[in-house]
Amino acid sequence: MNEPNAIENPFYILAPTWSHYPLIVLATMATVIASQSIISGAFSLTQQAIQLGFLPRMNIVHTAGHEIGQIYMPVVNWALACGTLAAVIGFGSSDALAGAFGIAVSLLMAITTLMATFVALHWKHNPLIVYTVNGSFLLIDLLFLASTSTKLQDGGWFPLLISLLICFLMLTWRRGEEIMDQARIEIRQSSSAFMKDLQRNPPYRLPGTAVVLGRMMRGIPLALTANLKFNHVLHEKMLLVAVEAAEVPYVSVADRVKVTPVSDCLSRVELRFGFMEKPNVPEGLGAAIEHGHIPPSDLKSLTYFTGHETIIPSGRRAGMAPWREAIFALMHHNAQRPGAYFNIPNAQVLEIGVEFAI
Repeated sequence: MNEPNAIENPFYILAPTWSHYPLIVLATMATVIASQSIISGAFSLTQQAIQLGFLPRMNIVHTAGHEIGQIYMPVVNWALACGTLAAVIGFGSSDALAGAFGIAVSLLMAITTLMATFVALHWKHNPLIVYTVNGSFLLIDLLFLASTSTKLQDGGWFPLLISLLICFLMLTWRRGEEIMDQARIEIRQSSSAFMKDLQRNPPYRLPGTAVVLGRMMRGIPLALTANLKFNHVLHEKMLLVAVEAAEVPYVSVADRVKVTPVSDCLSRVELRFGFMEKPNVPEGLGAAIEHGHIPPSDLKSLTYFTGHETIIPSGRRAGMAPWREAIFALMHHNAQRPGAYFNIPNAQVLEIGVEFAI
């Protein structure tokens, strides 16, 4: 109050002159620590969004073998780096970034309070107490949000734009996968029709077991029917494997595998993984063999069939505008291959190409 000019930079001017350089080091270290938590959180949230079907598959590197959840995602890391550089260069100074930072923090506080309310109600806490406590917090958060909303034109639009863009991409991917599932169901052959065709025209049988990956537990995956149509061969034993992402963090080993026999040579296998887990098909099949759900087999001798799907945007199907279909096709084209995402050895993967017009 004695020196009004100190308001220009109170953090440094409050300290003695000799301590300015140590304070710069301290501020830099605090920034690194804070940014690291944001980066790690972005990795975890992106992985969970992929598991829940809101983003395409991406390369996930597990950096620690002794503890689950220690991951690194190159695409997310580079996206954060480019976004940070763009923000710093575009705004030019920390003062200009203050508006963006303020509205982002205040909106985050309000969203966190709302989410905590839903969690507390889900945990069966007294609704009156939940609404009273969280309602008071939400009122304060909304007051902060209202005060920072005046900075909307001074940079507050930046975090809102990023949020809307990410939300748009997530919803586009989700809707596109729903349309793709409808297309797959229409094209897929039913299990009964498939078995009747095998009886009418028996193919040449190869020794061993084939694992055919598919998204759904209905019908015959296109990778299997395409292989039979063009190569006229099938393995003696076939496992139709579908990986489901459960809406829980972790799935116990006892609940991991569900096997439904279709015939003597064909079985459906459903593998369930929590959204905090890395989907690993060989490990899931190993657990199924260990618990007697499927006959014993050498995991290293299995052949994995996966579909390499090419999306052709055509506007034939209702539910998504053609320009959104083009964005979905681009995201699908750049998604990580199923074999790598499900941790399947490259030497055991056989991809079958299929085209879809949506």
